Amino acid sequence: MSKYEPSIEADSDGRLYDRRLREHMSAAAHHADSPIAAEALAAMRAASHGFRNSMDRWLEKHGLSEGRMGVLWTLNRSGSTTLGDLAAALDVTPRNVTGLVDHLDRDGLVLRTPDPEDRRAIRAELSPLGKAKLVSIRKEMAAARDTIVAGFTDAELNDLRHLCLKLVLNMSTKKELEKV
Repeated sequence: MSKYEPSIEADSDGRLYDRRLREHMSAAAHHADSPIAAEALAAMRAASHGFRNSMDRWLEKHGLSEGRMGVLWTLNRSGSTTLGDLAAALDVTPRNVTGLVDHLDRDGLVLRTPDPEDRRAIRAELSPLGKAKLVSIRKEMAAARDTIVAGFTDAELNDLRHLCLKLVLNMSTKKELEKV
């Protein structure tokens, strides 16, 4: 199976689009009701897929996963916290956070300590090695971010943020409607 390579071109208004996707959609009658929405969501999926793959490769290079990196950043911000509070902050199950902390503890990036106020609870905090790891990759993360948004104006970045969060709100509303 060959890797999909987008054929990105600019239309008469200077807006980018994927020529092959547009050709495919114009031939497919089932997209005739909303081709603009279908193209926009396909473009978002392609950008999301590329971003996720790049991020996963970058994190793997550092011996991390997205979940483990989330734990490190959360502990960097919050300091020592219980595993339950960490799970809530990351919006994951306590069992999931335990597995993430297990790996980070094994790698020497996180320390576990008993909670002095609750003998049943365990606290996690960054180890000196974990703090050093975050310092060492911070500059690399900034360079990667700058590469991803190269050529964007501040106004475009504000629009991108706004539109992505608008999608988040729409998807959140959809979840609420599915519960009814």
